[in-house]
Amino acid sequence: MKAEQRQSIRKKIALNIIINHDLAYSKRWKTRDLSLSGARLEAGRDGLSPGTPVEAVLTLRGHDEYALHRVPADVVRADRDGVALRFRRYDDRTYTALVKLLYSSQFEDQGSYLGKV
Repeated sequence: MKAEQRQSIRKKIALNIIINHDLAYSKRWKTRDLSLSGARLEAGRDGLSPGTPVEAVLTLRGHDEYALHRVPADVVRADRDGVALRFRRYDDRTYTALVKLLYSSQFEDQGSYLGKV
C-alpha cells in the first residue's frame, strides 16, 4: 500500500463547520480532522458526491477574535463515515488562522475553537 502524501499536518479537531452548496443548501456539521489542505467531516452524504464544489464556512480565531472564513472546496470522498473535502485557494487571513489552530501547542487548552458558528 502506498503511503499518503500530505502537504501539512492533520489534527483531530472537532470544529463546527457549515457547508454551502448551490445557493440552496446549507448544513452544519463537525470536523473530525483538519489540515491546511482539507477536512474530514462527520456528515451524511446528503447529495454530496465526489467532485461536488462547496463552500466551507469556518469560525476561526485570529488576532484574539473570531472571524468567519469562507473556504472554497471540493468533495473528494463521501462514504458512510462522512465526507472529505479538499480546500481550494483561500486568502492569507484564513491561512494564518488555520496555521495558528493547527500548529499551536495550546489547542488542547482552548475549547473555544469548538463553538461559535
